[in-house]
Amino acid sequence: MSFRFLMLAVASFGTALLSLVAQEEQRERRAPELAANLDALINVATIWTTSSDGLEMLYAPKLDDPKQQKKPPQFEWMNAEKSRARFSRHMFSNVETKLTMFGGSIKVEEAVLEFVNGKAAKTTISFYNRGDSGDIEVKDFDRIFKTIGQNLGQVLKVSPKRQINSTNAALPVAGWMWTSPQATALLEYNEYNLPGKVIKPEFLRLKLAAPGQSDYTMGKMVTGVQSMELIKRVTKKPDGEVYITGVPMVDQGQKGYCVAASCQRLFEYMRIPCDQHEMAQLVSVDAESGANVFGMQKSLAKIDQRFKVAFKPLVNPELYYNNGKRRVSEKEFMNLVKEYVNKGVPLLWALELGKAQEDPPLPGSGQTRGGHMRMIIGYKLEKNQVMQILFTDSWGAGHELKRMRAYDAYDVTIGLYSMAPRGL
Repeated sequence: MSFRFLMLAVASFGTALLSLVAQEEQRERRAPELAANLDALINVATIWTTSSDGLEMLYAPKLDDPKQQKKPPQFEWMNAEKSRARFSRHMFSNVETKLTMFGGSIKVEEAVLEFVNGKAAKTTISFYNRGDSGDIEVKDFDRIFKTIGQNLGQVLKVSPKRQINSTNAALPVAGWMWTSPQATALLEYNEYNLPGKVIKPEFLRLKLAAPGQSDYTMGKMVTGVQSMELIKRVTKKPDGEVYITGVPMVDQGQKGYCVAASCQRLFEYMRIPCDQHEMAQLVSVDAESGANVFGMQKSLAKIDQRFKVAFKPLVNPELYYNNGKRRVSEKEFMNLVKEYVNKGVPLLWALELGKAQEDPPLPGSGQTRGGHMRMIIGYKLEKNQVMQILFTDSWGAGHELKRMRAYDAYDVTIGLYSMAPRGL
């Protein structure tokens, strides 16, 4: 190879490299910035009169068809009824959404706005959670906490009061409450300065409620749901479908929080104040790999007394794995589903994905293999006595009600659990 030819080759390579860099820079310039300032969610003078349509005027929703997306999306609906909207820094797996509050001075991880009777009624804002944010220095956590508190005082025009730990809280939670004629606000975080214990900051969240909408989630004491109330939530259709209504949707996002999110949904259904970030700490969930089913089972067994509910492994993975066979037959599995659904009790369902057909099929962009947790919320008896399992995933809108043949559900089951009022 001549020197002249070598130089030409190097020059050609350099030109090609510069061209690739220029193309990448051009693509970045074309890519829309995903961002939203969420101060409108704490504008208590206007937010409580906002409808779902009004929210879509304030912020751009994520549409099912990307071709119809005219504006960069800022939030997504968590259910088809549009009763819950979710803003998330990780709305997409490959790009972050910049969420801020208080004039852009504080970053936000996630915010969920709930609607009651067509109007915004409650919002929960996660400023920090270890699953999304990673570890944080205590001094940085304290600084963020103080900044939020100062801003809330200016917004609500009242001074806060120290919130005493609720006896029906899942974990030691500290908080401050602001009560004004326009809203009630509760700023909560896990107790990380306990004497003699090394506990990391796990979460920092703000709960805001419209007048008359403050409930158990705001530290208000409740007795929990009663068995007759649960039975009223069971719907029976002429085609043979029997399913539980009123199970709230929680979106686990891009984290391996299927166990934590499913437990939050069940606890909300039972009116127990515990979100997925508290639950993640409780059951030692890793944001990347998820929770260990054995650890989760032991942790839930420890807390049932606190909430006056009974936790019961119906299909115990410890017995399954230690003995190499199931201790529950297919018929017993189906009878368990029918028994608890008829009582209005959703079941926590640990299973292996990708080994059975389901309707609708698993989304191509999400998890399609490996261990997962869902909730069984119903069943359907066909004319030929073939049974279907009705279930729900903690993946947001479109995953509220899904189906699988019962014998397939039995085959892929790893564990099955109930958490119900005692004596049920």
